Amino acid sequence: MKKLSVIVAVIMLFTVLMPLDIKTSALTFTPNFTVNSEVAVLINLDKDIVVYEKNPTKKVYPASLTKIMTAMVVLDNVKDLDNTTFEAPLVVFDELYGMGASAVGYSRGEVATVTDLMYSMLIYSACESAGILAYNVGGESIPNFINMMNEKAAAIGCTGTNFVNPHGLHDPEQYTNARDMALIAKYAVENYPKLVEIACTQKYVMKATNYQAEGWATIYHTNKMLSTGSDFYYQYARGLKTGTLDESGRNLCSMARKDGNNYLLVTMGAPMTDAEGNKANGQYEDHKNIYEWAFNNFSYEKIVSNTQEITEIPVLLGQDSDHVLLVPSEEFSTLWPSTLDTSNLKVEINTSDYTDENGSVMAPVEKGQKLGTYTLSLSGEVLCTMDLIAKDSVELSQLDYNIMKAKAFLNSGWFKLAAVIAGVLIVAYVVIYIAATSKRKKKMKKVKGKRRF
Repeated sequence: MKKLSVIVAVIMLFTVLMPLDIKTSALTFTPNFTVNSEVAVLINLDKDIVVYEKNPTKKVYPASLTKIMTAMVVLDNVKDLDNTTFEAPLVVFDELYGMGASAVGYSRGEVATVTDLMYSMLIYSACESAGILAYNVGGESIPNFINMMNEKAAAIGCTGTNFVNPHGLHDPEQYTNARDMALIAKYAVENYPKLVEIACTQKYVMKATNYQAEGWATIYHTNKMLSTGSDFYYQYARGLKTGTLDESGRNLCSMARKDGNNYLLVTMGAPMTDAEGNKANGQYEDHKNIYEWAFNNFSYEKIVSNTQEITEIPVLLGQDSDHVLLVPSEEFSTLWPSTLDTSNLKVEINTSDYTDENGSVMAPVEKGQKLGTYTLSLSGEVLCTMDLIAKDSVELSQLDYNIMKAKAFLNSGWFKLAAVIAGVLIVAYVVIYIAATSKRKKKMKKVKGKRRF
């Protein structure tokens, strides 16, 4: 019985003093005017944010916007543009014959530098220049060059684009969408400074060839927004590429810079004529209007600060505090329209995955420990989701912990079973002791009675 009492006491003491073991993916906006083009994507290049989209995944024809991809593949394979020359093959002119393709004036057998071929292709939209580049870079095989174009598109991330020629003349199997074309243009702008240099040039004088004397042609950019003498001139516009076909409508890819803000805009499918049948240039109106809307209405705003106290949750067994404040794990900034108050954002706070059924956590809590998530959305579109973390640490109160463990042990089934067993053993011991004592007394009386005789 003495041994059993010692064992029970050791078990209770060990349970009370045992250390605690606690296991504890941008918004788009719509302008207040009509956009003539069938599809459009506007990207803020500074923050890589899509600000506006119209039918971004609708299948359309790229027309001469194709030449942006052609230029990238050329630049991937030709490093010295000034000192590399290509001869114009007959196959290029056979393909373009009778197509009404735009041309700078090269002839079969003419030898030109890659520099001049690139300028004439990008700023004058010369189709024969695109063909000459494709034939030579493709190893005297335009089909091989087309494969290179499609491989490049896939590598960039395009999912709705297919090329069958390097110049953009209509083919029902040559198609894209505004989102893919914006992705292609953005990739070009960010990775090919020479392409940007060429595509943003408003005027270029062609160099001599084996057929032509120096300065045989002066070419101007087909984007009339770059020309000061044009009715469509827009002082903030830069480059990049136009594209026009009856089947595609008027396509335009450009950039604009104002007050340190940089945008890229792709529009496709602007009507060729107005309601009266007159020639229309709604693509230029679209670009100017959309750029002005972005410049005048958007600024880069901090929406979430990492010091902002979002909520608090109760802490059990805290040493000096019974709660912990939660703050965002990071800051979040984005382009935000001046006409919209951020108070319109819907806030969702989730801590249930990190707390008990009463919404509490057990100490200790470490500073920076994830205890929830924070989501902001507008009109059902998620703006951002981030972790909520503990602003400060909360230490464990060892006294409160020991008291809790003691109470838990006293209320546990094991303690109750041990108490019952101990009680039974004590009772048994008492009964046995009493019985033994009684028997001993009787024996002693019997012995004493015998001695009297």
